[in-house]
Order: sequence, then structure tokens, then C-alpha cells
Amino acid sequence: MAVLEIEDGTVAEAGAGGVGNGVSRRKLESRRKLLAAARKLFVERGYHETRPQDISREAGVGHGTFYLHFEDKLDCFLAFTDEAATELEYFLAQHLHGVARFEDAIREILRGIFEYSATHPGVLAAALTDASVLSKGGDIGKKMPTTRWAEGWAVLIEKWKASGEAAADIDSRLAGHLIVGAIKQGGAYAARDHLDADKVLNNMTKLFVRALENR
Repeated sequence: MAVLEIEDGTVAEAGAGGVGNGVSRRKLESRRKLLAAARKLFVERGYHETRPQDISREAGVGHGTFYLHFEDKLDCFLAFTDEAATELEYFLAQHLHGVARFEDAIREILRGIFEYSATHPGVLAAALTDASVLSKGGDIGKKMPTTRWAEGWAVLIEKWKASGEAAADIDSRLAGHLIVGAIKQGGAYAARDHLDADKVLNNMTKLFVRALENR
């Protein structure tokens, strides 16, 4: 089967004659609508107050269509968090382009997170919900955004250790998780108390640099 890129950037299979498969297109479109609806409701209501039928109704599709795409609400929530994580990673990559210095990189990552949060209100707060506590089995078998971002920080810290900018004895993975937790809690506090964004950015940058730098 050939591959056909459609308008929203998703990829669908094309038939042997090169004409897009109408069923595949409709399925992709219904999934797109469901994810957009889920994103809206998870942000506005939270996980527990959002039901699959609410998502279907908001998306304008039949309730049975929800289960053609997702096993249950948790599966849908994980798809939403994966989408949000990928968006933020792309957003941060633009901020880091051409940035070399250790301190500048930290500042630009934080600036990117703040800007993403401002342009996508509530998305990160919703996506950072600990899905492991939502699953009866505990282990959801999938990386959550917190883990993905912590691992991303760990990669950068290893790079800074190799260049001599970060202390060699730092546990990069632990540091990555600590940084993500600090950003989550610090960001929530700053938003709740309406703190000046530039001051928060500068203070967080200084704290992370001083915690990591090779003295």
C-alpha cells in the first residue's frame, strides 16, 4: 500500500490506484475529533469528571465510535498526554536551536515551557496527572510525559557533564526527575500567586544552574 499525506499532517494508506481510502480518511478524522474533544474536556473538567460519552458528544460522533479508537477512558487519556508531550518536545526543540551555553539552554527550555503553557492553557497541568494512580493495575505500560521529559533532561545533563559544565558526580536520571517536579510545582505556585513570569524564569534558571554546575 502507498502512503498518502492528508491536510492535517496525518498519514493514511492509499489504494493501489493512488486514491485515498475513504474509510481510512474517515477513521483518521473521527480520531482527530475525539482527541480534540478529549483534550478540551480533560483540561476543563479533569480526568475523573470526564466520561467517554462526554468526549463522543463533544466530538460530534456516535458513542460507539469512541471504542473503535480507544479501549477505555484511560487509553484515550494516554493518547492525549502523548500528543501533548510530543507537542512540547517539538516546541522546545525550536527554542534550543542554535543554543550552546549551559545556562542559556536551561533558560530557553524554561522559557519554552512557560510560552507553551501560556498558549495552551491547562494542557500541561492536565497531561502531568499521574496516570499510574488512575490504573487499577498501577503499571500502565507506557511512558508518561513526566518520565519522557525527565529522560530528556537526563540526556542534556549527560551532555553538560561531558563538556565539563555540569558536575560529573550528578545522577542525571534522578536530577531529571527532580527538575521536572520542581517545574511542575514551581509553575503551579507561580500561576496561582500571579508571580511575574520573567522573575520566575530568572530564579528557576539560577537555581537549576547552581544545582548542576561544575564548581
